[in-house]
Amino acid sequence: MASVLELTVHAGQVDRESVLVVAHVSPRDRSLAAVLRSAQVTLGPVGGQSELAGVMLEEAGGPGGRIAGQFDAASGELAFVAPGNMAPGSARRFRVLEGEAPAQHAQAIQKLDRAIFLVGGQPFATYQVLGARRPYFWPVLGPSGASVVRGQGTGDHPHHTGMNLTYGGHSEGGSSNIWSDWDEPPYGPGGRMLHRGFRRVVSGPVYAEVVHDLTYVNAYGDPIVDEVRTVRCWWGSPAERYLDFRFDVLSATDRGPRPFFFAIRLPQFMGIPEVGKITNSAAYPVPAPQGQERYFRAEWIDASGPTSEPPRAPATAPPEVLVDDPSYVAPKKGPGTGPWNGIALFDHPENNGYPNIHGKYAGGRGAVQMTQAHYPPERAPGGPFTFRHRVYVHDGDAEQAKVAARHAAYAQPCHVEVSG
Repeated sequence: MASVLELTVHAGQVDRESVLVVAHVSPRDRSLAAVLRSAQVTLGPVGGQSELAGVMLEEAGGPGGRIAGQFDAASGELAFVAPGNMAPGSARRFRVLEGEAPAQHAQAIQKLDRAIFLVGGQPFATYQVLGARRPYFWPVLGPSGASVVRGQGTGDHPHHTGMNLTYGGHSEGGSSNIWSDWDEPPYGPGGRMLHRGFRRVVSGPVYAEVVHDLTYVNAYGDPIVDEVRTVRCWWGSPAERYLDFRFDVLSATDRGPRPFFFAIRLPQFMGIPEVGKITNSAAYPVPAPQGQERYFRAEWIDASGPTSEPPRAPATAPPEVLVDDPSYVAPKKGPGTGPWNGIALFDHPENNGYPNIHGKYAGGRGAVQMTQAHYPPERAPGGPFTFRHRVYVHDGDAEQAKVAARHAAYAQPCHVEVSG
């Protein structure tokens, strides 16, 4: 089968495993590679999802197995997961083939109030965009099938919901509060992050992606921030699951320091810190001992522990199972008894202030919620500016899942040479 492009992937000084490779294909190279057909990006109504073009690759000098690739004509990016290990200093060559397209593997399905991510037909994460003061992710399913983040209205601090980007803290420095779900003092009135629509909802053989328009308003309904959010979902394997985030803040006119927080509320069944644990690149103790500051800077932070039962599937027909239904069984109190799973939050080296502060407004001296703060750069306090994160959902604890190595691979992307 004819080859139309060749890609040489260099590992650099980082050990890599099932890494997402992103090659930038120039217009000249694209003209040589007609196989990289463009995919229509559909805007507008529910059900307007699109699928990016798929290609097949094979490794030159490798075992001969074929690999699915995905091409985005809008950005010129060709993406694929290079299976197996790449040792530091090594390089691998892959050829793009003509005449065969892979099946869709990752899906983003748009609903009126959410976007649902599936990989290989399996539910992975749901992005809830309506019904709360800010969009949030719940559930985010680990390899055991249980969610590694807590849902809305659970236990104490019901406004600590799932995984989300929040803003303002408790009106830090006079900035608007989009942290607490309070209408009245002491923490209210608060603002909101408003869902304005998805620019695109994309599925494909390698990853699924949504691009989301949001406007933040203060307690009086006045706009204070405009943001474009990109969320990309991909898996290295069922045991290594990823969500990549890019937050483009176009303008920020609010008063005060304008803090943004990436927050992950952890499920009670992880039993942190008695059974489960939080680890980080700074080796800072979490929860912090009494008398010691709970804030610290770190490149990554990870929470892991035993899992519980998978969340109930949504009802497909009446009657729904309600909390006050006699057949309802309350979730087990205390730590779970299922397999050990974890969730890690990676900071990106290009983020202003890297490595940024963990632990602000986390509660429980940081043991129940992981938060990382971002502030606008001094050169552009009113925007535009960008910050990025990767979320790594994994089997086992941080050491078993090689979280430090996975962060290094994120912080130092592999170099790709493209030739016709």
